[in-house]
Amino acid sequence: MIDASGNALLCDFGLSRIRHECTRTHTTIREGGRVRFLAPELSDGPEEFRTSASSDIFSLSMTFFNVWARELPFKECRDQKAGAKIRDGQRPERPAIGIGLPPAMEQEFWVLVVKMWAHVAGERPSSEYVQLRLETIFDLVLEQRKAAVMGLTDTRVRLIQS
Repeated sequence: MIDASGNALLCDFGLSRIRHECTRTHTTIREGGRVRFLAPELSDGPEEFRTSASSDIFSLSMTFFNVWARELPFKECRDQKAGAKIRDGQRPERPAIGIGLPPAMEQEFWVLVVKMWAHVAGERPSSEYVQLRLETIFDLVLEQRKAAVMGLTDTRVRLIQS
């Protein structure tokens, strides 16, 4: 899905809500979504299936794990077994592979992911907290890379001027 500014957005239409134009009501689609990415309260909750900011944070943590590990959470299991593990409070192990950050930054990122997939919805951080932590963790790396690129650009300009 792409927003009005052309930014790519993460989306799972299986967990989306449809706004009915005539009645101005919403319908939630329950069939979709990957069990491996669902917060425990959604996969084994009450009949009325409602996503929340907290369940979105849980799903984002599993997405972060997926990108970091380059594999699905609980890849050794079928979807239903993976969902059962999540409902029982189990979480994937920290990936053995790195993501290209200094070790201290990777550790901070892992701590954030663990907070985000807390079993109890009320213990998960807010999206504002997650954004702030991500900016804190990754800003230094972005600044270092920007400085390196600027240094290359300055070198090229000096070479051209010589």
